[in-house]
Amino acid sequence: MINLTSYRYIFVVLVVFFVSLAAVYLRRTENCEFYKFRSSQVKTARLKQQLWQKQLQLENYISPASISNVVKDEINKRN
Repeated sequence: MINLTSYRYIFVVLVVFFVSLAAVYLRRTENCEFYKFRSSQVKTARLKQQLWQKQLQLENYISPASISNVVKDEINKRN
């Protein structure tokens, strides 16, 4: 017959096992969430950079110097 101390030993081993299992699960989840967060930050930075490039291109198209260059080119082509 198993005495009470054996049951306590089995209980302690099971508790330690489940606590370790939960810690591993939480750490893996934390790493996955951190990866998702960091990849979204990188994607946001990349999209901001693309937006800035598009804004610079648009400013180049509508700036007065650019328009006057286009007009001069059109006049020169007609002559």
